[in-house]
Amino acid sequence: MNFSHLLVPIDFSAPSVRALRLAVKLARHGRARITVVHVVAPPVAPLAADISGWAALDTDLMIRYQAEIEGNAAHQLRRVAGEEIPEDVTWSTLVRPGTIEEVILEATKEIGADLIVIGTVGRTGLPHLLLGSVTERVVARASVPVLVTH
Repeated sequence: MNFSHLLVPIDFSAPSVRALRLAVKLARHGRARITVVHVVAPPVAPLAADISGWAALDTDLMIRYQAEIEGNAAHQLRRVAGEEIPEDVTWSTLVRPGTIEEVILEATKEIGADLIVIGTVGRTGLPHLLLGSVTERVVARASVPVLVTH
């Protein structure tokens, strides 16, 4: 089965970079393009507005801070993608704020990806129960196939 557009979530961890390397192999084989996505935490200002005592929070400062975080992430994402993806593979990057699995699922639909290639740390036992697994939630909810690697 050939895929035409691969979505690869990257958090800059070793497993996510390995997932990108696997996606490159698949893309080269099937002449697919790759979109590399990174999720940043959602802005604090809208969340904090409803909390007592946060009224003094400088909303403009928080917006500038969020823009700086997203800009830095975009720069790092382009750097990693540029180092890992060869010139013969078409690629793009996407940086979005939000919860990781929601952004991944929304981006998949938005860009028309037909495969998600995602890395996992592979926690087991209590850490898995306490932290859950973004990868598991993506697999359970994705509308396209998900290839999991670690």
